[in-house]
Amino acid sequence: MRIHIMIILFLIIITGCITTTKALTLEQVIAAFQDEGMQLHKADGNEENIFQQGINEVTPSFYQLSDGVIYFYIFNSEKERMKGLEDFYHRPVDFVKHKAFVINNVLIFYVYGKNQGNEMDEKINVTLAKLKRTN
Repeated sequence: MRIHIMIILFLIIITGCITTTKALTLEQVIAAFQDEGMQLHKADGNEENIFQQGINEVTPSFYQLSDGVIYFYIFNSEKERMKGLEDFYHRPVDFVKHKAFVINNVLIFYVYGKNQGNEMDEKINVTLAKLKRTN
């Protein structure tokens, strides 16, 4: 009987330690960027653009942001997002200056504009940190 109680307590503790992340929507992500004063304008589509071709049946929404383009992939779960990121990097993207960002079920790529440095990285990181705290 005592061992059963210890097993039950152990399972309760383990269950409490497991963190689950709340799935985000595109609307929540866009609102977070706008709240930080970043203007997102719908970008032109190009089916040959490797970032616009989709990952594991998830098609991105993409916007002009500063001199670059930002791509939002909204997956159903964090696990699918991790798999999507892994699968994406099996593509030939080394020649395009970009940075990947992740939060919960969302994969974000920022593709830098011509002659653009990494200054947008910090703004995106701050935005995602605030979004994480509010969810």
